[in-house]
Amino acid sequence: MAGTHHPSKRAAESKFPHRVDIPVPPGGLGNRLNRMLAWCVMNIRAEDWEQHGASVKEPGPLAADFARFYFMTETDAELFRWRWLSDKVKP
Repeated sequence: MAGTHHPSKRAAESKFPHRVDIPVPPGGLGNRLNRMLAWCVMNIRAEDWEQHGASVKEPGPLAADFARFYFMTETDAELFRWRWLSDKVKP
């Protein structure tokens, strides 16, 4: 990602080919972020994922904020996406 200045985030961008962005609502993710991290710890090998915050500049004055999860495999990324971005998931 161009403009990434944090070394560990830059390393994640180059190491992990699959990513899932979780939009951060105005009030934050709160305990939901803790549950996402716990899910990753319980379901994916530690060396196969990372998480960092991300902001994406959109048209207008504000950037969109995300919790960005990086995965080594497409399967892990899709499982995470299904679990945390599915319409069945409650915030």
